[in-house]
Amino acid sequence: SSHFGSRVPPPVRSTALTLLAATMAAVRSLMFLLALPAAAALVQPRRLSDACNFTNAPTIPYFWDPTCPQDGTSLGCLADGINQQCRFCGEGAYSEVFCPASWCEFDNPPHIPYYWDSRCSIGSIGCLADGKRVQCRFCGEYPYNGTVHCPDQAHAITPQDSCEFDNEPKTPYFWDATCEDGVVGCKADGKHIGCRFCGAGSYAEVNCPATLCTFEPKLALPSMPYKHYWEPQCWNTSSHILGCLADGIHPQCRYCGGGEYENIACPAWSSA
Repeated sequence: SSHFGSRVPPPVRSTALTLLAATMAAVRSLMFLLALPAAAALVQPRRLSDACNFTNAPTIPYFWDPTCPQDGTSLGCLADGINQQCRFCGEGAYSEVFCPASWCEFDNPPHIPYYWDSRCSIGSIGCLADGKRVQCRFCGEYPYNGTVHCPDQAHAITPQDSCEFDNEPKTPYFWDATCEDGVVGCKADGKHIGCRFCGAGSYAEVNCPATLCTFEPKLALPSMPYKHYWEPQCWNTSSHILGCLADGIHPQCRYCGGGEYENIACPAWSSA
């Protein structure tokens, strides 16, 4: 006989309770989301405001240039079609636009101005300045003052610890971190203690470092047994001719100590 008060079998009751619990949880989650502000309910990835936003990465170098005009009419500006300050540089139709000097990566900060020259190649004077990137180039100050000019639009970086002359001197100079006020040659520019004259006139007793020689990078840098140094006496006497003009630019740059120059003694300040 049938019984109207019969209970629901245990397995069926368990399944119904599970479905009810899941439904209630979904309702609570939906109510929670509806109560949140729209910005919090849908989390979206952030994009830096000062960054180019290309759909497809271009092959031409680009950077963020705050000097780009708002109408994007300057050469290379509006490179990504979205941001006026996004700018192409250094190649093709944009070869006249200098890429930022900050792309150089020095292990040790230099004491000579530098900039990014996309025209650089292995063998060009001043290029490969940071020892890593061919386009990183020294410019402007001795020993590059007569060979590599710092272009006006290149925004060359001038290190804080560097010489700064109002009028470029003829006397060689370099940065000497051991300088002290009153030491011969130091404070050559009248501003920085570490800026030092060397190798000529009243400063003949100050030895110029071998780094004043500007060999073409990689291709012509002398290797053992050849060494080189800065010799102020080059071309002044018959005994100071052999080995001089070693870098092809500076008469005072001299080979020593090896090969056909083995009879020229290398001083303590010669190249390693």
